[in-house]
Amino acid sequence: MQITLNLIRQILKEAFGYNSFIASFITEVRADTSHPTTGITKDGIVCYNPEFVSKYINCKEDLFGLIFHELLHPMFGHFIYGCGLIENIAADAVINAAITTLYPMESYEGALFKKTHSPRGIDGLLRPCSQMGNSRYKRVYDRLYQQYMTYDKQMTTGELIQILKILTPKENVSGIILIGTHKSCSNGNEFPAEVLTKIAEEIKLSIREKASKQAGYFQNIVSMIMEAIKTYMSIRRNLLSKFTTKRKFDKFIELFQNRRISTSPVPIYPSKRDLVLLAAGTYPCYFHNKIFNHQKRHKGLAIYLDVSGSVNEYLPKIIGILKNLKKEITTIFQFSNKVIETNFNEIIKGNIQTTYGTDFNCIAKSIIEKGFDKAIIITDGYASMNDDLRQQLMQQKLSTLTILFDDIQECDAFEPFGEIVHLED
Repeated sequence: MQITLNLIRQILKEAFGYNSFIASFITEVRADTSHPTTGITKDGIVCYNPEFVSKYINCKEDLFGLIFHELLHPMFGHFIYGCGLIENIAADAVINAAITTLYPMESYEGALFKKTHSPRGIDGLLRPCSQMGNSRYKRVYDRLYQQYMTYDKQMTTGELIQILKILTPKENVSGIILIGTHKSCSNGNEFPAEVLTKIAEEIKLSIREKASKQAGYFQNIVSMIMEAIKTYMSIRRNLLSKFTTKRKFDKFIELFQNRRISTSPVPIYPSKRDLVLLAAGTYPCYFHNKIFNHQKRHKGLAIYLDVSGSVNEYLPKIIGILKNLKKEITTIFQFSNKVIETNFNEIIKGNIQTTYGTDFNCIAKSIIEKGFDKAIIITDGYASMNDDLRQQLMQQKLSTLTILFDDIQECDAFEPFGEIVHLED
């Protein structure tokens, strides 16, 4: 099958709409034997292995499965679980199940994955219609492909990885075909944050539409794929900009107007004094014009991130969202029972330092010590603060933005200090 730019764009438009950003993001198609299967660069160039395509890609449904699989890969780049073989297999299993079950017409019910993977063993997790029987992977497979939830708790991608590590401690998995790019998490070809956000938004809307038409079907796989996609929904910068502080220096840019007075014989933006003189019939020799220059300055965001044991399963999503701010934020404050200021890049890599407990007293002490007038707290809300520390913060006239996750909707400790929003919002 001959792969062309027009063909790929047409397939993506049919799946995501004729104004699809994803379709327009693809700019070029080229054969490249250095790729085992296929890859998409940050510039939208699709590189494919001619031998792989000749063997496995026979129709446009196969091509949709191949391209969409590769587009979903960057959505899993945020996970703090590592980039080993088991992690890659788990990501491929979720991606393939999502494409098969949510886009059955576009992928011909995962036809490509039936060709590239055998129906047994761990390889069977990466394709539909596998023959698991009494396999050790049967329960995991059912979580991926069963239409209705038959378990009390949904499985996350992190849990899938841990389960596979337990089930395959000695098994040789080197012969499994992994579609798309499977290199280090930081391979130098990361998509720009704004591109990832647009791709994630379009996929999210598409999956929501698909899921609404199949209400009750494949809810676990919908949750798992949305778990990855939501990490690239950026926090609104106009919301964050209200909470910048001069007490912390980052690269968060604040725009402002600087006014100065310039004299000239021509009235450009005359001052009140000049207008009064003109009204009195006096024409000034020089007008005092008000000139506004648009300027920008760097300010900081004092972000306190809850890393207690109870939030562990939410950290990949939160870190993925914060990753969009990596060019603007230098450090972040981790807190459990103590506060640790950490280089932001270390947070993105998943280097977490926690006591596993949690309280808000350590945040209050840190804010008082550093003299912050504004702060952002990201937490599940399951903690408290001593009254004397709360009074000190009120005397300091602290203003906060509290971002909650999990199911809790209120945070009494920080309610007196400012706005409380939910991460999903």
